[in-house]
Amino acid sequence: MIADHLNNASLYNGLDRRIAAGLELLKKDTVHQSLPGRYEIEGDALFYIVDEYQSKPFEQGRPEIHQQYLDIQYIASGTECIGYAVLNGLDQEQPYDSRKDVAFYKHCPQMSRIVLKAGMFAVFWPNEVHMPGCSAGVGQRIKKIVVKVRMERQV
Repeated sequence: MIADHLNNASLYNGLDRRIAAGLELLKKDTVHQSLPGRYEIEGDALFYIVDEYQSKPFEQGRPEIHQQYLDIQYIASGTECIGYAVLNGLDQEQPYDSRKDVAFYKHCPQMSRIVLKAGMFAVFWPNEVHMPGCSAGVGQRIKKIVVKVRMERQV
């Protein structure tokens, strides 16, 4: 997991070509002005989803993992708290759905909390438990852009 400000995105260019491309996308005004929806860049290998919602109390969050995609979660407006935990020891609530690339886990009060303000991003690798959409105190309207990067399996 990485959490940083978009101004520092170039520090992570060496991780993977598509991660660098995803971070570069987040610097474009056209991406920031996009309406809610899905936007393909390299088909299903690299795309982004724009979403707007009201943040919810931390206790109402749903921990999740992905297996095929890395998430770059960028806060375009508002402030959001994202929970983070180690997968080992968590109880699964909803089994992995390969069509949606997600499995859900039972709420874990011991999760670490990462607060992201507008202009910040967090990167979650496959199988890293994260719980997005939570309020950092008072609930507020959030505009988030999630870049999805398909990760190649290592043989």
